[in-house]
Amino acid sequence: MSLTTGAPAADITQAFPELAAYARTTVRLHPRRGTPDVRDSHIGGPLYWPAAESWPYCDRHKDVNGRPQGPYPLVAVAQLTAADFPEIGFPAGTDLAQILWCPEWHEQPHPEGWGQACRVVWRRSDEITDVLTATEQPDPEDHWDHEWDMLPRACVLTPERVVEYPWREELPEDLWPRVEAWLEERGLPDDMFTVPGCKLGGSMNWATTDMPRSLQCPVCEAPLALFLQFDTYEWWLGTSGPDQRQDRFRPLEERHLADHSREFDASREPTGMTVGRGSHAGLFLCAADPTHPPSFFTQ
Repeated sequence: MSLTTGAPAADITQAFPELAAYARTTVRLHPRRGTPDVRDSHIGGPLYWPAAESWPYCDRHKDVNGRPQGPYPLVAVAQLTAADFPEIGFPAGTDLAQILWCPEWHEQPHPEGWGQACRVVWRRSDEITDVLTATEQPDPEDHWDHEWDMLPRACVLTPERVVEYPWREELPEDLWPRVEAWLEERGLPDDMFTVPGCKLGGSMNWATTDMPRSLQCPVCEAPLALFLQFDTYEWWLGTSGPDQRQDRFRPLEERHLADHSREFDASREPTGMTVGRGSHAGLFLCAADPTHPPSFFTQ
């Protein structure tokens, strides 16, 4: 099965050729609830984890009286393979990326001890000879329940490459006001900028907080780059009347689903996570060395 994003409301580079230099290809992951294999790329679900390697835990929990609780096992968030995502800059000798985190909120974006609450693990898959089976891996529901906002349900992925343009603060200062005015004059949405939903790479929408003045690695101060975006919703719903931005990002193959039906809700909110109070968040990695600790920003 494939899932297809609709065409943007306009070819913005026809009116603003200078925007072409800022075009980026992001990968819409199109997660949909399913039963991924331990070797597959997926969100949620089991990881291709070596049986001899200890599962990571978070020990940053305290009860109402300040006494230590736990430790609790980190939750498997995502697994991505080089075969499915060649655009990932895998460290030399690796072809598998695994993301785990603690579903309880911890200080952001990169606090002291963040490595205990979030891990990005890089592996060479053919070196894993004895695999921890899905039933042997910690069951999140033994320690957490799905009331926790950041506990993803198991989803299979259907990657789709889409061109987008970055957030307004990443553009030259005089360019966005002209683009915005042009779109408003024609009653067009800005649906060619910052693709929503769960995606790999590209640019994040910073409408809630404004983009940080500096996005730097906490270890070496190299630039941070968006690795994965996690979103509560794969597309938005209009408040009234036809919403062209909604129409674009709702996959063509799913537009027959009745609004607010079970199938519709599962396609619009597949991971079951409520990210950033119903918005989205970005897991950023160091552009110079992706093995440095990740940074996490919510909107």
